[in-house]
Amino acid sequence: MPLDRRTFLATSATLAVTVTGGCTGCAPSPTGTLRMTPADDAGLAEEALTFFDTSRVDDPEAEGPVALAGRVVDDGPVTVEDTDEPLPTDRPVVVDDDVYRFSAEAVGSREMRSFGVTINPIRVEDGEETPGPNDRIRYEDLPDVDKEVLGDRGYDDERPVGIGTRLSYRPEAVEESVLVPEPEYSVVVWPDGPARFEVDSASTYTVYTYELTSQRVSSAASFGTDVRERFGWTLDGLTDAERDIVATAIGETPTGDESHERAGNGYYVQHDEEPSPAFRSLVDRFRAHDPVAFEWDHDDPEEEPWRVSGEYVVRYEGSVYWTRLSVREEAFTGTPN
Repeated sequence: MPLDRRTFLATSATLAVTVTGGCTGCAPSPTGTLRMTPADDAGLAEEALTFFDTSRVDDPEAEGPVALAGRVVDDGPVTVEDTDEPLPTDRPVVVDDDVYRFSAEAVGSREMRSFGVTINPIRVEDGEETPGPNDRIRYEDLPDVDKEVLGDRGYDDERPVGIGTRLSYRPEAVEESVLVPEPEYSVVVWPDGPARFEVDSASTYTVYTYELTSQRVSSAASFGTDVRERFGWTLDGLTDAERDIVATAIGETPTGDESHERAGNGYYVQHDEEPSPAFRSLVDRFRAHDPVAFEWDHDDPEEEPWRVSGEYVVRYEGSVYWTRLSVREEAFTGTPN
């Protein structure tokens, strides 16, 4: 059965869409983009919430959040170690065909030592010299604690190509190491050649033991029905130019004499292009409706009522679409981002 308003607000996800800002070296953000994806009610829930599709996991014991979510739902409670809660607990999620809430209780913890290291190959073939035997150690001669840590990072069969990374040790294992906190050897010799090993920094962090459980909230289809009924609105009465834009946003060949060159990729306005009157009028239509957002959304739409960028549920010509609109507001309203 559909959720009532109170249950819906208590079990719905935070959805916040922000306009991509500029950064040094980044491509300029488009002036505007519009993408529309057809979705049934279950699909709306998958779009609105974090979606864990366990059918894509070949090995049920595999690592990663999707496999973990499946194990918690099917076999919970499940106990795991992590530095933070490994699954979302502040919002519902979709696991396959149903909506769940996860809970994570910290039942234990332990401290770990972390070392920032630099490993650079010595190019013997280019004439670089290898330090004498007192300053180097073969990988196979390393203490087990060092081989275990390096092996976990994939640095067991061959030396890294030249990296800066972090290695984690149990505090008691540090005493057995010859590499940390201060290397007893400046060079490690892997089967394929030597590499300089330097420790750049050291810190500590906490690993927690979490007991994960799940509670079913509803079916995905039922949750999506509530999303559609609460946020859905109809886009109609469009001009030919507006219909061309919507067709491009859907990925179809637009109406009109010529196909839009951007069909299939959503509709977008380049950063150096001026929005067309038709796109401006479409943006105004969206501005008259609420984007999908819930009470724990960090960006309160009431604080910035002029902001139109967001995700919408739109009915168009008999179909329902999950719609993403993103614009540079100053290009449409003169209001700075």
